[in-house]
Amino acid sequence: MPVSGRAGDAAVTVVAGTPPRTALDLRYEVFVREQGVPPELEYDGLDATADHAVVLDDDGRAVATARLLDPGPHRPDAEPVGIIGRVAVSAAWRGRGLGRLVTAALEARAGERGLPAVELHAQARVADFYTRQGYRPIGEPDVEAGIEHVWMRRELLPGLRRVRDSDAAALQELIATVWAEYPGCVLDVDAEEPWLRAPGSAHAAGTGEPARAMWVVSADAAGPIGAGPAGGVLASVAVWARPAADPAAAADPGAAAELKTLYVSALVRRRGLGAALVHRAEREARRWAARQMRLWTDTRFTDAHRLYRRLGYQATGHSRDLHDLSATTEIEFRRPLSSPAGTNEVPTS
Repeated sequence: MPVSGRAGDAAVTVVAGTPPRTALDLRYEVFVREQGVPPELEYDGLDATADHAVVLDDDGRAVATARLLDPGPHRPDAEPVGIIGRVAVSAAWRGRGLGRLVTAALEARAGERGLPAVELHAQARVADFYTRQGYRPIGEPDVEAGIEHVWMRRELLPGLRRVRDSDAAALQELIATVWAEYPGCVLDVDAEEPWLRAPGSAHAAGTGEPARAMWVVSADAAGPIGAGPAGGVLASVAVWARPAADPAAAADPGAAAELKTLYVSALVRRRGLGAALVHRAEREARRWAARQMRLWTDTRFTDAHRLYRRLGYQATGHSRDLHDLSATTEIEFRRPLSSPAGTNEVPTS
């Protein structure tokens, strides 16, 4: 994303891989010299696999930095979690919001990676700083390098979880409500969308079937994202690997995955939720070794088209008529699924 985050006159840049030498020098100054952390703990060999947020002064010296690790889920059945750490601010620059700046930049980066939550091992003396940013303790205090710490977590997508069969009624309500915003769109579950009777089962691929996954944002656990009815669903997204019956899949099974069922309730739009769900689906597709994401979208869903274009999707010029109750014509969008890496400036809100 081309917009930079700022605190006063300071701008943050996010760098993938080994950070600038000046950022490592700052970490040595703060952690090793100032706090007495052993160098072998500070330099743990993980920097080359991380994203690093860096703020430079006018002379090119790092005055604030932090890093994001992407180790994946804690358990095979859990959602992935990013780990933010090595948050360091030069003594002369403290009190200017730079710690928040680099942390927020990496939260944005985590969202780009499809990470629905981030955790950090905060020094106990600054735990309140992270509490004010929306983090909560998730364990008992412990001691690392002679300094008391506590693990803390912030949900970037509160309420996100895999779809269940018990979501059937709430998911039908979400989709019917969204479709009702567009003239002529009709949801007839039994006639055209029977999978909505048991959405969890429909997205549990059996042996030999194409991989597929679906998530919902539950209103019960959405917290600051927004309010909704008890047991309700505020948003959804799904991704499917290309079916084996597709001739292109037989020749190149890793070629593409398909984004499906992206719906966001009007209660929680314009908050980045749609983009975050697309990133989560893209992450799953990359895990399946897909190199491209495609989608088909109703020609009437123009707001969604703008979202897809902002996220790098391009219309292919292909269209199809579904001959359904809604007289749907769909157009196709695609984008490459390159790894979310590189050097870029990111927004902090």
